[in-house]
Order: sequence, then structure tokens, then C-alpha cells
Amino acid sequence: MPRFDFLRLDETWKKNLAILALAQFIAVLGMMAAVPFLPSYVLDLGVNPEDAEMWSGFIFAGVYFSGLVMIPLWGSLGDKYGRKNMAVRAIFGLAISVSLMAFAQNIWHLFFLRILQGALSGFIPASLAFVSANTPEEKSGYAIGILQSSNAAGNISGPILGGLFADAFGVRYVFLIIGTLCLIAGILVVKYVSENRSKLSQSKGIQVFKNLGYVMKRHDLKVIFFLIVITQTAIQITIPIFPFFVQSKGAPIESLSSITGYLFAVIALFSVVFSPIIGRLNDKHKWYKILVITAPSAAAAVALHTTAPDYFYLFPIRAAFGIFLPGLIPSFYAALSKRSPSEIKSGIMGIASAATLLGSLIGFLSSGYISTYFGLETVFYASASCLVCVFAVSLYNWVKGEGLE
Repeated sequence: MPRFDFLRLDETWKKNLAILALAQFIAVLGMMAAVPFLPSYVLDLGVNPEDAEMWSGFIFAGVYFSGLVMIPLWGSLGDKYGRKNMAVRAIFGLAISVSLMAFAQNIWHLFFLRILQGALSGFIPASLAFVSANTPEEKSGYAIGILQSSNAAGNISGPILGGLFADAFGVRYVFLIIGTLCLIAGILVVKYVSENRSKLSQSKGIQVFKNLGYVMKRHDLKVIFFLIVITQTAIQITIPIFPFFVQSKGAPIESLSSITGYLFAVIALFSVVFSPIIGRLNDKHKWYKILVITAPSAAAAVALHTTAPDYFYLFPIRAAFGIFLPGLIPSFYAALSKRSPSEIKSGIMGIASAATLLGSLIGFLSSGYISTYFGLETVFYASASCLVCVFAVSLYNWVKGEGLE
């Protein structure tokens, strides 16, 4: 079991990490809590059943489209005006936008509020940027691993609690509960998180394009950002069709939702355990040395899905994937943290988060097309192929090592 050293709050960075990990858990829980009932909420708002799937896709995608545009901007502002300020803005923005969803009267209200959520929130990249800038460099990989654990824990708890609360109190009240929890998390960040403001940028104006220019001049950063997009595509591409895949493996239709939820929870559970372990490895080794192990192992786990004779066999396969998942995207973030100057660290992390969102969008949009024309199992082969490409690039950089040390 990993040693959660951040619980010994004898240093400021450990206290910051503990509070932000708790706040991120609440934020992710809040974002994931709506997943089980959001499609049915679309129907409750008067959408015709034949249009429900289309509108459900729009509602889910709205957060990604606005976040893709706004997160790099918020990251740049964080470098200038404070990463803590951006974390506070993000968690309160999430609280407000989610709470307002309880009062939506039609589908357009909900769609606008999802766009607003993506534009105002972004607590995960904000907390990531803060921790990267305010944690000793030799501990940054471990700290990012802790944030990944809180992220995974929120992914486990969110859908389960969201479904329970929706059944107990009603869908609209769930939004208010989530908003209240986010408000409490924001107050904790305001009161207990301390920032070293000497590391903020002294440049005038918004630095989004300057940050992009910095990335384009660095070969190592361009490689990392490219791999973030490819890796996130691989992770997300199977999600939209996964319930159908589980059904094709013999899961009873009356229990399909719960079985699918448990299969997602298995990944998150093992990610919680292994994120700090891999985070420590990221503090000791170059990113490509980690990816040479985790990328092909994750690819093998993804491909093994297609060999399962029954849905029950998917549980150990998902567990194996959960072990190696923390060695993918978090390894890139740890590498970026170590390679980014402190005065633009938040901006670089904002661009990284936008690259992650772009990979998610590519995965979501391509999943349906591939499954429709080539079959469900082809989606898993596509995911595994992307991870094999990540392995190949990582191995090449390990062998060559040009400009990456």
C-alpha cells in the first residue's frame, strides 16, 4: 500500500496538497454524479424520445467545447494573478453552474448551463497547476499522483452517490447537493490553502499565445503534448460504447447499468491505490521510461477485453488496466511540471488540460463511427493501437534521448 505522506501536515505544501486533493475529490464527485441520470433528465425537460440521444450527446459535449477554449486562458491568468485565485474561481464556478441546473426549465437552459460549467470551472487543471508550482520539484510526481488518486476516488463515488441521491431526493435536488458540496470545498481552499506568490509572472497582458509559442519551440514539449492527445483518445474512445460491449458479453439487460458501473469502478479503485506509487516513480525516472512499461501493458489490457468469453472475465482485465492507467496521462503532467518555468507553469498546464480535452473529444466522436461501421471490438483495437503508438514514441525517445534530458 502507498504511504500517504501528505497526511503529515508539517509542511505548507503537504497541507495545500491535502486540501486540494479533498476539494478535487468533491469536484470530480460532483461532475460525475450527474452521469447516471443526465440522459433521463434530458427527457424530463421535454425532449422527444427520438431526439434524446442527440441532445444527450450535445449536453455531455458542451462542457468539453467551452473548456477547450477557456482553460488555456484561465491557466495564463493563473500565472499572473495567482493559481489559488483560479482554483477558487473554478470551484465556485462549478458550484454556481451546477446549482443552476436544478432550475432548468427546458433543454436549452441545460445546454447553456453545461457550456457555462465548462467555461467557468476547470478545477482539476487549476489545482494541478497550483500543486505543480507550489510543491518541491522532487516531490511533484508524487503530488500529481495524489491528485490522480482523488480524481479516481471521485470517479468511483460520483455515479454511485448520484444514483442514490437521485432515487432518494429527486434529480433536481442532486444538483443542489453537488453545488453545496462544491461551495464548502471552495471555502476550504480559500481558508487553508497558501500560495507562494513570488513565483507568479510579472509579464503584462494575457500570455496564452506566448505560452503556445514556448511549447512550439521545445521539441520535448511538442512530443509530450502530442502523446497526451493520443493517450487520452485511447482512454476515452471505448467509454461511449462500453455498455453495449458489456451487453454483448452476456450481461443481463435488467442489471446492465449496475454491472457497467462496477466495471468502471474497478478501474478507478485500482487507480486510487497505484497512483501514488507511480507518482513516486515519476519523481525518480524520465517520463518515457515509465511509458515504455505502462503504455504497452495498458494496450494489452484493452485488447484483452475482446477475448473475454463472458462479462465476468472483464473484472480482472479492468483491474489490470486500472493498475497501469496512472502511468499514462499523470506521467506526462509530471514531466511538464518539471520542464515548465515557474512563471508560466499554470499556462502550460492549462494547455495540457486543453490537449486532454481534445483527446476526449476525438475519442467520443470517433467511437460511434468506428463501432457502427467496423464493430464494437474494433473500438478496443483502435484504443490499443493508440497506446502502442505511445509506447513506440516513448521507446524511441528513450533510445535517442535527444533534447529530453
